[in-house]
Amino acid sequence: MKKMIVLAVLTFVLVGCGEAQVESKTPVASPLKQTQEISETLEATPYAQIVSQIGTTPMLLEFGSTSCASCVEMGKLLYRVKKEYPQSAIYFIEVRNEQQAIRDYKIQMIPTQVYLDAKGAESERHIGAVTYEQLIAKLKAQNILKDTNGK
Repeated sequence: MKKMIVLAVLTFVLVGCGEAQVESKTPVASPLKQTQEISETLEATPYAQIVSQIGTTPMLLEFGSTSCASCVEMGKLLYRVKKEYPQSAIYFIEVRNEQQAIRDYKIQMIPTQVYLDAKGAESERHIGAVTYEQLIAKLKAQNILKDTNGK
């Protein structure tokens, strides 16, 4: 009798797991939805090329991967920002190719944005995706983006 009860419970659990489907009628809002029309992403810059510039100007180092969906969306945002502010010090670092950069900045999750001040010190870090508006506000607050008149 115990075997039949155990067998019945196991069958119920297994069948129940296979059939359980939750349908959400509410679409999940993505902060990156606005980037859908942008198809290009910011190209990765080799870390060795960035090192010599660290400490000369405020900059953003975006750590990510081309195989990570959130990273690709961030790459689209960064591409858009670089088009609008071509002189900005914004760099995408492909984590699969840049083990030294990962160690130097102790990257544990991607995408990660590391903001550096003009002396090369880390002034802020954010893990995850952001909206275009959040990115612009943060880049301006960190003095990475400057107005067209240089302020």
